[in-house]
Amino acid sequence: SEGKLEGTPTWTYGQKCICFTEAPITEFNSIFSLVAIAALKQERPRYEPYGVAVSKKWLFEQGGRPVIYDHPDAFENFPQDLRYRFVPYNPVRGINYTWEREWRIKTDVLRLDPKHTLVIVPTADEAFELVYDFARIEADWDVEGDTGEGHISGFYHVPRWLAVSLDIFGFSYSP
Repeated sequence: SEGKLEGTPTWTYGQKCICFTEAPITEFNSIFSLVAIAALKQERPRYEPYGVAVSKKWLFEQGGRPVIYDHPDAFENFPQDLRYRFVPYNPVRGINYTWEREWRIKTDVLRLDPKHTLVIVPTADEAFELVYDFARIEADWDVEGDTGEGHISGFYHVPRWLAVSLDIFGFSYSP
């Protein structure tokens, strides 16, 4: 509701970052199915069925950059200012997160711009609530000819946020 994301030092070597995936929205079903698997194992899932989508251009303008996949031994040689982007990669030992196509932005807080943000929620009902609960209501005026006088003929919603639900992609979520 505040329109911001907060950085966390988890997975980013103690530097506060916000992580994004470049995965296409059609792959979200696969990503968020990991939520159900974690629930079965009574573990905290790495992913939740909520998110935001922003354009790569907008994210880049805010300072976001793609992560750098490299052998775990290479970390010590990475410049300090790039370590937040480092992700271990060693397919011989099964360490391979390249499917995430991850981007990171090094920041404590990222203010989202509603013009460049799509909110992702599990259900159509939640999408509807998000769009209409945060919408601005404006009057629809009927103006009379040359006099310029008018009256309110009704009201309409101007959404602040746009939203999409995962259920339209066949994903069903039950906490």
